[in-house]
Amino acid sequence: MKNKNPDWLEISSTRIMDHMNSDHQNSIISSLHAQHGIKDPHAKMITLQVDGYYIDTGGKKLFIKFEKATESVEHYKNQLIIQAKKYRNFELD
Repeated sequence: MKNKNPDWLEISSTRIMDHMNSDHQNSIISSLHAQHGIKDPHAKMITLQVDGYYIDTGGKKLFIKFEKATESVEHYKNQLIIQAKKYRNFELD
């Protein structure tokens, strides 16, 4: 794993992961498919880092990388939105 996260990410990580896993799981799944070629409809976001996040896919932990490292919660949200738009064509049917 990477170095310790900044306080802003540590404080917000549970809220971000809960929201993404419950409301935007399709974005997590499409990012996994795009970056690792894995189609897993049960993939879950499990750990956040400033430059992306880890997901659990079938008991394996894989990293999903952002284009840029983030500097705030708002910037993290923006990177997730950019990624969701970029990988929309990788969503599972």
